Amino acid sequence: MPKIDIALKKQAKQARSIATVNVIIETATNILRHDGAPGFTTNKVAERAGVAIASLYQYFPNKEALLFQVARVTWEAELARLLPILMDDRADHGTRLRRLIREFFLVEATEASLRRALRSASIDLRDTAEYQALMVQGADQSAAFFRDAFSKSAGEDLDFHVEFVGLVITSVAERATEEQVCKAELLRKADLLADMILYRYRL
Repeated sequence: MPKIDIALKKQAKQARSIATVNVIIETATNILRHDGAPGFTTNKVAERAGVAIASLYQYFPNKEALLFQVARVTWEAELARLLPILMDDRADHGTRLRRLIREFFLVEATEASLRRALRSASIDLRDTAEYQALMVQGADQSAAFFRDAFSKSAGEDLDFHVEFVGLVITSVAERATEEQVCKAELLRKADLLADMILYRYRL
């Protein structure tokens, strides 16, 4: 399989160019959210963004490059909501873990339709080094928090517990948000998961 080039053709430096790139990414995100992967084309993005298709390709060499930027911006917005919880050392581990799980469930619910569209539209994108490196951002901070929180109760299998708990949280959150339940029901599930983890690790 040929390597997919998802790097920007050039970096926007002038204010006008930066605004154009941001509008393209925002428009692409909205199309994916509301129309899904089947309705996503670079021509539609350019038309709705009010830019010439040549202007779009001036920055994005292909659809995959644009999808990667959508994923990047979305992931960075999610991290902006989650990382402050992890880094709030004024609260104990148990309090932070419960807040993290609740916020993560809400984040996943907010972006459920976009997540489905990205998964469908960018199946090849997930195999790229750039996409995998993007997903590592945030995962390292979460793992460090779990390692610190579980250090006294996980014993020699600490790395196993850290990896497994991360997998459980992401998997349950994704499944719960795919069901499109109301916010109260979603938070009820988040709290039950938090109770189970806090009990197991005596937090």
